[in-house]
Amino acid sequence: MRLMNFVVGSQNIDLEWPDGGYADLHNDFIFNKLSFEPSSAKATLEWKKSAGEWAQNVTISSLRLIFLGVSFLRIRERDNDYAFPDDACLSEVGWLPQEKRDDFDSFCLTQDVKLTYDLLFRFESGWAIKLNADTVELRLKMI
Repeated sequence: MRLMNFVVGSQNIDLEWPDGGYADLHNDFIFNKLSFEPSSAKATLEWKKSAGEWAQNVTISSLRLIFLGVSFLRIRERDNDYAFPDDACLSEVGWLPQEKRDDFDSFCLTQDVKLTYDLLFRFESGWAIKLNADTVELRLKMI
């Protein structure tokens, strides 16, 4: 999978892009939407800026990750012991090889990633999204 205009940051909760671009998906953004279009093999993950005081200086109102050529999509259910707002708070983003498609609880360090690896998004409530696609593009909406 090729990341077109960003990388997963070293904190495994963030995205980075050229010219110092940075988005902390754990603290500054709330997960808003997952959509999948089977006919076009396209998936979109969307976050919106948190209303928390700690995010007041963030100049991005929302961001999307657009996956094209989706060849794998798996979702793990949430843990019902958590409150529903925890569904929107990213816990970690990371990579796993395809032979670990049933594993939602670990990830590889970014420097060890190969193009064939799946991208994993895990949330505080335990639910998770694992994808593989030809490409992923980051789109930002500024304030």
